[in-house]
Amino acid sequence: MVSLECELLSNEQDAPGHYVMALAAPEIAAEAQPGQFVHVRTPRTFDPLLRRPFSIMLADRVHGHLRLLAQVVGRGTEILVNTPVGAKLELLGPLGTGFPLPGGDGEVLMVAGGVGVAPLIFLADTLRGWAPPVYIRGLFGAADENMLVCWNEFAGRCDEFYVTTEDGSAGEAGLVTEALAQQLDRGQAAIVYTCGPVAMMAVVAQMCAEAGVPCYCSFEQRMGCGVGACLSCAVQAAGGGYLRVCKDGPVFATERLDWEAILGDQQ
Repeated sequence: MVSLECELLSNEQDAPGHYVMALAAPEIAAEAQPGQFVHVRTPRTFDPLLRRPFSIMLADRVHGHLRLLAQVVGRGTEILVNTPVGAKLELLGPLGTGFPLPGGDGEVLMVAGGVGVAPLIFLADTLRGWAPPVYIRGLFGAADENMLVCWNEFAGRCDEFYVTTEDGSAGEAGLVTEALAQQLDRGQAAIVYTCGPVAMMAVVAQMCAEAGVPCYCSFEQRMGCGVGACLSCAVQAAGGGYLRVCKDGPVFATERLDWEAILGDQQ
């Protein structure tokens, strides 16, 4: 983990309210693993005070670049996406635990919801670099076509790719978990990775448990310090107690989490 001032190389809108930022961060890019994140300070001001966490979408170790996907959800992220190219952003990272990589035979299923696609793009990119490459089925669900952010980046790294939208504006009409049910019924998945809304991941976790397929989720949560000290990002653990998303996660085996309690807190 290092703290760096990183030059913003590009900042492009991918979909309404969603931007892909490229930064020069060689030290972080060299160490980053799929599922890890960086904590970014809003430039030129301490108001808002807290950093913002962003999953690493891609890490280019050759050129030392990071790509992050940012969704505008408040004042801090609005300031970030309006930062001019060439400016410096302070990054702390890479932080957290990444995805355990698959072993043995069998296909990999990746289930993304909305901006949860970011860490799965990094994971798919990593697995495609293996020799021989892992066979990847990507499932991407969103409320509508405008929320299918960076879908080309995801689709291009999958051997098979399926899209669902709740309003039917792109792909199949319905929920991504319905597409997952069809894939699990095939019995070829060795492992499932997921990131997206909590309600979606809870259903994915239950379906995988019933199918006997190991599942890992990348959890998105508001956080203060990003290094496990403040406990502001803690979520309920199965069997009692809490887990820190920033330190113990953000990637968890889904059976480690008390999904009923977590969903209750979201309401």
